[in-house]
Amino acid sequence: MTYDINKLSLEEKIGQLFMFGIQKDHLDEVTKEMIVKYKLGNVILFARNCISPEQLFQLNQSLQLEATKHLRVPMFISIDQEGGMVTRIFNGATFFPGAMTIAATDDVEYALKNGTYMAEELDALGINMNLAPILDVNNNPKNPVIGVRSFSDDPHKVSQFSEAFFKGQQTKILSTGKHFPGHGDTHLDSHLALPKVDYDLDRLEAIELVPFRNAIQKGIHALMTSHIDFPVFSEQGLPATLSKKCLTEFLRNDLGFEGLIVTDGMEMKAVQDAYGTVEASLMAVQAGANLVCICHSYEYQIQAFERFKQAVLTNELPMSVLDERVSRVLKYKTLINTHIINQTYLGIESVVVNEMHKAYALETVRRAATLVKGDIYQPKGKTLFIGVSPQVTSGADDTEGNYLITKQIKASLPDIGRYLMPVNPSDEVIQDVVKKAKGYDQIVVTTYNGNIYQQQLALIDQLQALSKEVYVVSMRNPYDLHFNPNIKNYVCLYEYTPNSMTILIEYLKGQLTLKGRLPIHG
Repeated sequence: MTYDINKLSLEEKIGQLFMFGIQKDHLDEVTKEMIVKYKLGNVILFARNCISPEQLFQLNQSLQLEATKHLRVPMFISIDQEGGMVTRIFNGATFFPGAMTIAATDDVEYALKNGTYMAEELDALGINMNLAPILDVNNNPKNPVIGVRSFSDDPHKVSQFSEAFFKGQQTKILSTGKHFPGHGDTHLDSHLALPKVDYDLDRLEAIELVPFRNAIQKGIHALMTSHIDFPVFSEQGLPATLSKKCLTEFLRNDLGFEGLIVTDGMEMKAVQDAYGTVEASLMAVQAGANLVCICHSYEYQIQAFERFKQAVLTNELPMSVLDERVSRVLKYKTLINTHIINQTYLGIESVVVNEMHKAYALETVRRAATLVKGDIYQPKGKTLFIGVSPQVTSGADDTEGNYLITKQIKASLPDIGRYLMPVNPSDEVIQDVVKKAKGYDQIVVTTYNGNIYQQQLALIDQLQALSKEVYVVSMRNPYDLHFNPNIKNYVCLYEYTPNSMTILIEYLKGQLTLKGRLPIHG
């Protein structure tokens, strides 16, 4: 079905440019007002909106019914369902693995099938746009926000696995590669500050741009911009999201990208502190963006709508520019599936609550488990397990305290001693752990972003000084050896999720054959 831009009012055109977060897990009066009064054309979902598959189906169904009734154009209903550590749908549906887990299988078939199965579930739930996969090349071990969300530090491996993933997704839904032109070589989180990547074009062409060029050539539907200053692309220190030189001159004209340009969240500090969410939203569209994400603040959402309307009426945002941006949105809306309007949850439940999908996701994590150095743990004598309590490490996460591995250990391996420590243990905690470890023959210690929380690595040194067998298992970023080459026995699982905990228990029982390959340079 096609949508005629000439039949849209000014307000309806503006509404098509916005992708707003909503606060509730149902269609409340505030969201209805956003659609009816402010002509909201698109929604981005977060964990707060996803309680159960049936509830999520009903929410999305009501959103599409409201949009088609009042706007006559369906919504993009989007989500950051990358898998692994950036997951929004936790309960009932499949918990899919993250990018680096998939790459550690060293088999692109896992990327294709995970992308395909994920798309089938999202489509059944009424989600028609996924803000994934990550195209960033994570070649900075200190990166606080990307890490295992990236497939690799090798641009060609990122290209290969991301292509398979989005080709699987695009059988059912729209894919969005991110974060153009690359968030992999930063040491700042753009949720908190404005990073700067000051390389020349030759270096960027050799690494950062390789997966983006490949994705464009292979027909990815959308790209998300990064709030990063790339001096070679951007004018006057602007982040890429706000740079016409970057989005229009380079991405559109030089790279030939014809898909949708989507902004990262406009409340992130990288743009909010310097430009303000509302003004930055307008600047992004002037620069070339088609969809502006304002994820949390109702006040900013309303102010942005009014600011856009004023800008068009005063020709600050010319009608010709507005129409060009909106026309591209409408073009891609011809691709989305609105079957949810006429379906029931019972009619799609078997697609979402799918044992085959869940088994494949678990098998991916199992196949990815990697012995990087030394020996594998073999149960003998008295063993102490030291687990880290996970916490949100960036604005992209929804993982804090959701899963505690020590509970699983107690249930599955009651004879193993347990110690749960914080992600950044103090010297006092380290002393306490070491004191307890003296009474055991073997020690298994898990790390969680030891590249950032390096007290974990200091603990490992002290444990190894006890002259006992110490086995380190990374549950997220696999850079522990980079910062502590003294680690003797090192295994990587790449994520702290229910699936990885199941595989960790298999490892502790001596039942796991480790076949994975490290997707980064060791």
